Amino acid sequence: MNEVEFAYRVRQALNEGADSLDYRILTRLEQARRIALARQKSAVDAPLWVPALRFAGEGGTSASDESTPAWLWLRRLGVLAPMIALAVGFVGIYRWHEDQAIAEHANMDLAVLLDDTPIDTYADKGFGVMIRNEQGL
Repeated sequence: MNEVEFAYRVRQALNEGADSLDYRILTRLEQARRIALARQKSAVDAPLWVPALRFAGEGGTSASDESTPAWLWLRRLGVLAPMIALAVGFVGIYRWHEDQAIAEHANMDLAVLLDDTPIDTYADKGFGVMIRNEQGL
């Protein structure tokens, strides 16, 4: 027996049972059906999504409260603040890395200027590694 046949048999059994019910019971069932359909329509009309950025105190606000400029400003700030913090963090890391590279090159230049080694030593590929090891970098 497939689903369609089963549903057909259930419907027929319910229809046969409904014919033998009292008038008061049928009236109450009809009212309950109307109420259920009204609830279903209101559930369909309600939005099916919730904004991602909801504040803790915002739970009981109405739609008119959410459209005030203060709430819109706070929502925009809630979106922009992490982005601004991320951008500032990236710029700070970049600047710190550049400062480290400049300091490393300055230490190498200072070591070259203060040392009495021959010019051929500076052309050696391992010279930079040797200077870094001596400086403790």
